[in-house]
Amino acid sequence: MFDLLAPRHQVLRVNSGQGKKRYLVYLASNFDGLDLERYEMGRLLAKQGMLNIGIPCREDAGPYDWDLVRSQIEIADMFILLLGGSYGPMSPTGISHLHREFVHARSLNKPTLAFIKNIPPATNPTEDTRRLAGFHRVIAQQSPYKLWHLREELMTHLRASLASPHLQIGDGWVPAQSVVMSVPAVAPVAAAAEELSPSQRLARSRQLVNLQVTAKVYQGGNLSLEEVLLPARMDQMLIGLTPAFRNGVSESRARKRLETAIAPSIQKQLLKLHPKAHAVDDVKISRGQFHQMLKQWKELGYVRSEGEGSRAIWRSAAS
Repeated sequence: MFDLLAPRHQVLRVNSGQGKKRYLVYLASNFDGLDLERYEMGRLLAKQGMLNIGIPCREDAGPYDWDLVRSQIEIADMFILLLGGSYGPMSPTGISHLHREFVHARSLNKPTLAFIKNIPPATNPTEDTRRLAGFHRVIAQQSPYKLWHLREELMTHLRASLASPHLQIGDGWVPAQSVVMSVPAVAPVAAAAEELSPSQRLARSRQLVNLQVTAKVYQGGNLSLEEVLLPARMDQMLIGLTPAFRNGVSESRARKRLETAIAPSIQKQLLKLHPKAHAVDDVKISRGQFHQMLKQWKELGYVRSEGEGSRAIWRSAAS
């Protein structure tokens, strides 16, 4: 019989410290006309220890799964945009799925690289061409990008970008290895998480984020759903929600309170973009993004939660 009180050998999944770090990369693109480019980019990323978790946008497959795509982007260490000669399949927000993915990545402040196919200006531009040109301008304003024409040129740009000392990327992870080690029968106590220094805590609390916001725009009897980014500091948003946290508030009510606070800024921004519009309403913040904000405030010790899931009540940590 085994002596349950004596140390014994167990096979554990542990970090050996010798593994090469890996990164999750969301490679975003349309599918049509870019399958070979995606294949070559995926191979190069794999050689660099980067795993592609992107889902190409295509119209000949099943329904586009935004919830899945959004969760993939949120866990990625870097977002790479590959743009070809078309704007791509449209989303319910009035922009393409690919455009929406880019907006979501930027709202999370994901490290981003973009590769735009250099296409000569059209003599008689179509609606797709005009939308594509507008997307080009958005990318140029918000992300580092390179123009490409041939596949070989694209791969050269990608190699140079990945080798650049200025490359920004997330924390990544080190694969665990199965090793045999001697441990006591009693489970070891988990090591306490490292405490943040006061300066680190202050820096995280003042982090600037791009809120991903949607709103309905009414113009000439037509209704469109617009998606915009609103820069905001984490500490300023927390101050605005502090009265609600003191009394205890659900996640949905806290999000609604913040939506009400930013509504005038969003309305002003969209009415400027659409001079002929007569109304803007139904301002909504991304649920996934707001949940991540709550988790960060909790990690920093500003708020706490009582209960689980949608029934959880959020309160100020001091209350």
